[in-house]
Amino acid sequence: MRELTDQDMKYAAHLQRFVQCRTVSNSDINQIDWGEFDKLHGAFREFYPHVYKEMKLENVGPAGLQFYLKAENPSKPPLLLMAHQDVVEIGDRSKWVFDPFGGEIIDGCVCGRGSTDCKHQCLNELEAVEALLAEGWRPDYDLYISLGYTEEVQMTNAIDGAENLVQNLDKKGVHLGAVVDEGGGIFQAAEGQLEARIGLGEKAPINIEIYMDTQGGHSSTPGEGTALGTIAKAIVNIESHPFPYRLTPLAIAQLKAMAPIAPKERQAIYADPEGKFLALCALAKKDKILDAMLHSTIAFTMANASAQPNVLPSRASAVVNVRVLQGDTVKGILDYFKALLPEGVQIRLISGNDPQTTSMPDSHVYHVTEKVLQEMYGDKLHMIPFLMLGGTDSRFYKRITDSIILFTGHVRDSRWGAAHQVNEKIPIDALKTGIDYFKKLLKEY
Repeated sequence: MRELTDQDMKYAAHLQRFVQCRTVSNSDINQIDWGEFDKLHGAFREFYPHVYKEMKLENVGPAGLQFYLKAENPSKPPLLLMAHQDVVEIGDRSKWVFDPFGGEIIDGCVCGRGSTDCKHQCLNELEAVEALLAEGWRPDYDLYISLGYTEEVQMTNAIDGAENLVQNLDKKGVHLGAVVDEGGGIFQAAEGQLEARIGLGEKAPINIEIYMDTQGGHSSTPGEGTALGTIAKAIVNIESHPFPYRLTPLAIAQLKAMAPIAPKERQAIYADPEGKFLALCALAKKDKILDAMLHSTIAFTMANASAQPNVLPSRASAVVNVRVLQGDTVKGILDYFKALLPEGVQIRLISGNDPQTTSMPDSHVYHVTEKVLQEMYGDKLHMIPFLMLGGTDSRFYKRITDSIILFTGHVRDSRWGAAHQVNEKIPIDALKTGIDYFKKLLKEY
């Protein structure tokens, strides 16, 4: 940990305020405390006067913020920076060693829910733009900042916040040259090397229910089987038939970029994933991250049956979360599962859509990012284009942009408390790395 400066502590104080706003999202729009978002917006107005003075602001939906700075003579396509203001629930409070919304500074870290997902990205973008505008900088491209409010949930009774924000641009005929959202970062690699993981796409999350309806009855006369038992057989059968491994163009690019800094026993395989595909598949069987890169994944996460131990359920069900790889479709997933279901078990799609196409490492914004990071970190940094295994709001923007990159610019290490987990936290000395990246990106774009 380096010695902290006054500037570091200013960034930390701003993030503390953000964390103290309990902007927890909910799939039911009526269960969200919009007053907490108002508090967060108040902090934005206080900390970023030049952003509010120089950029046009549109309030979109209950809490969406969309800032716009028009270039006098634009020579490049528009750039949009995005992040989300909402956070997930805290989970089991007893497992937190500090107040989840206290924003405390402990051991050189800003602690609390949202500190790494993704109020640190709000900080990155707003601090960078504020500093540049205060210096008199103006871009030769139209600049947007778009801050969503329902990224962590799928809305059941309202339009998703990101969709609202995209529609606001779409109706004006805005087409973006590039979008930058949360996602990858900079990580330590072997022998003092760094790897910058630049997300260029993501798998699509879909939720599917399998279920069986029966007459129910008393548990003393179950007969030859129960609805829950049949659902259990369906689960085992589906899990026993995973989707086959295959290589996508982005997976090939990712593996080849990883080869020089991979463990020695993997370097030759990663350098030629198509030629050594069988060896790659053998590795994937023992590596969950590699496994998820190579196929659509299947995860049963919820089940429901009788409310009492002596009552046969009249309905038994289970929910499976599938992360769909590019090249697969929702229809194909459903058809695949249907063929594996025992008689009497039915299936329905709860939510989700086909995956969006990925960007590739040949875009202008990718090359600009590469140039900026090489200036910041030199030859010790390796660029790794990669497929995000989680999901972001960026998928909504795909229809109005040429390219998306998912990257925060932070240098990460073991001091971070992971997103969505208890004891989420971010080191104060990491904040500057993300902000500096965005300042340079905005100037070089």
